[in-house]
Amino acid sequence: MNRAWVSAAGACLLAAVMCVPFRAAEPLSLAQAESAALSANPALQAAKLDAVAAGKRTAETFGRHFGELDLVGVYNHFERDRIVVPMAEELFAVPALGMSQLPWDRNQVHYGLTWQVPLLAAGGLHEGDRIARLSRNASEHLALFTRDQIRYNVRAAYRNALIVQHALEAARAYGVALEKDEADAQLKVKVGAWAPVDAAKVTYDLRGAEAQVAEFAAQSETAQATLAALMGREPPAGGYELEDIEGEPPAPAASPEANTRTALSGRGDLLASRDATRIFEHKKHLALEAFSPQLVLQATYLRNDAPSLRDPLDTREWTLMLKVPLFNGLSRVYAIQEADANLLAAKQRERAKELEITTQVADAQGRLEAAKALYQAGKAQRGLGREVARVEHLKLEQGTGKMEDYLAARGEELAGETAYWRGLYAYQSAVDYLAFVTARGGDHE
Repeated sequence: MNRAWVSAAGACLLAAVMCVPFRAAEPLSLAQAESAALSANPALQAAKLDAVAAGKRTAETFGRHFGELDLVGVYNHFERDRIVVPMAEELFAVPALGMSQLPWDRNQVHYGLTWQVPLLAAGGLHEGDRIARLSRNASEHLALFTRDQIRYNVRAAYRNALIVQHALEAARAYGVALEKDEADAQLKVKVGAWAPVDAAKVTYDLRGAEAQVAEFAAQSETAQATLAALMGREPPAGGYELEDIEGEPPAPAASPEANTRTALSGRGDLLASRDATRIFEHKKHLALEAFSPQLVLQATYLRNDAPSLRDPLDTREWTLMLKVPLFNGLSRVYAIQEADANLLAAKQRERAKELEITTQVADAQGRLEAAKALYQAGKAQRGLGREVARVEHLKLEQGTGKMEDYLAARGEELAGETAYWRGLYAYQSAVDYLAFVTARGGDHE
């Protein structure tokens, strides 16, 4: 009865599995993942747009040199008649006209053009140009740094997903082997060749393998979701079919000192920090030049009309205005003090970035050495685990081995397979990380 129930349940489970729609995994190579991330990663796109916006601000700032041309229009309604245009000599060109013949009206319209151009702007023009150019340079450097960072993150995420994928495959293979071992153990118990406790040990390890499969499956989903997010997309329903990245990467030949020098001279985030320091230097100059005089040239052309006029009257005016700052509540003094503090803070941030980069290079060197040793150990562990598992299986089949030794050997085989791929991809990622922190990006390959 129990066997019939189990067979029926198995048939139902098989039918349910067959009814589930198959979702094929989407093939994805490392090069494809990299290309997708560089074209669609939101953080990288934002950094590129920041650089574009900074370039436009630079052009906008330079345009201030040419002044401003505006179309103006004014309508006035006064309590009594007023003269439409300012008093001028030509209004009295005809002696017979008196004051009553001048253009008076309480409703007036004035329209035309005004042009104002700064000649001296207390540093606002040339210092503003320099600040805008430095801001553009900083944004471009940050965009390039973000590109290298995204490239490294994609490569690391791709390899992390492969590590979990191999661990999952090894755990599944281990589970399949244990299922066969469990069936054999039950048969040997029935014929009296094994004690029931030996079969129970196999079943116990099988349950542990199933738990590992579930754990690695969850980790695989997380790793693939992380990879998809870096590419600016949602993970496909069937997941990704990833390609193994075989081969030991060439170790960088440069010395740690050379790597540090390269990083300190080419890292985009450090270059942006240096640009920020120079920006605050120019802002301090701008605060100092606020005490300088300002000179503005303004030209105005107006047509003045009113109901009492037959034709509009034209007026033209050129104005040259000199403004010398004398007192404004000491705000300029405080602005200089603020600029001093901002400049000192920028220099400290620049120094902190230099120390951070130096530490990252040292950390990358250490990671590389450790990952290389881990890779060599993984290769040895993989070969040894396979051989020991093979030998213990033969001994068990011949009746000379122990169940505990065999199960331990199978566990070591799983650990060795996982250790090999973890070591290989950790080594590859360590080489990538050193290239990233030393401003070589992905060009080391």
